[in-house]
Amino acid sequence: FNHGISFLQEGYWQEHYDLSLELFDLAAKCALTNGDIVSLKLLSQQVIAHGRSLEDKLNVLYLATYALAFSSRLPESIEKSIGVLTKLGIDLQESRSTEACIQETMTLLSTRTDDEILNTRQMTDPTMIIAMKFLTKLESGMCQIKPRSVPFVTQQIIELSLSKG
Repeated sequence: FNHGISFLQEGYWQEHYDLSLELFDLAAKCALTNGDIVSLKLLSQQVIAHGRSLEDKLNVLYLATYALAFSSRLPESIEKSIGVLTKLGIDLQESRSTEACIQETMTLLSTRTDDEILNTRQMTDPTMIIAMKFLTKLESGMCQIKPRSVPFVTQQIIELSLSKG
C-alpha cells in the first residue's frame, strides 16, 4: 500500500479521493498489524485531515483506538471510542443503574423467540458494522477498568443487532 501511496501525485485527495482513502485505510491497517504505531498515526492523520465525512474516517479512528488499547492506554481508548459512538448517535446511557439496564435488556430479549433472534437478518450498513466493532472493543476494555459499565455496552450491542441486523 505504501508503494501505491507513493505513486499518487499532488492533489491526490481531491482528484482520486476514493483510491486515496482506500490506500491510506489499508496501509493504516497494515501498520497496526505490524505494530508500527508511528506509521499508523501518520496515515490516520491523513485520513482524518482529508476525509469528507465521519463515515470515511471511521476505519482509521477504530484502528487508532485499537492501538491505544494495546499501548497500555486503555482509558484513552475507551474515551475515544465513546466519543465516536456518541457522534454516531449511540448513547450508552449510564445515568441509570446497572440493575435497571440488565432488567431492560432481559425484557427486550424476552419479547422475541429464540428462532427470531437466531434468524435476525445480517447487518449490512457499513456504519453500523463499524459501530459494532467499536462496541465489542469497548466492551472488552471496560471489563478490565470499568466492569460496572459493561451491561450498558452489551445492551447497545443487543439493541443494534435486533434493529439493524
